[in-house]
Amino acid sequence: MRTVDTEPARSSQTCGYQLSTNGWDSSASYCGEPKAPGLGYCQTHHDWVAADTEDGIVRMAPGNALGEG
Repeated sequence: MRTVDTEPARSSQTCGYQLSTNGWDSSASYCGEPKAPGLGYCQTHHDWVAADTEDGIVRMAPGNALGEG
């Protein structure tokens, strides 16, 4: 899994799921994989988020791009 040290724009085609925070210095790592077609995250992180909801639906704020096919 590719990671990036800066949060990708929500309008980008990069997953951007936050993987870790590194204490008080505000550094973090994010998933650098491409978004899955039609989803707001890569397939792995979409499945993780869906598993944490009661109805399995992933809801995202406006402005988040969906993966291109």
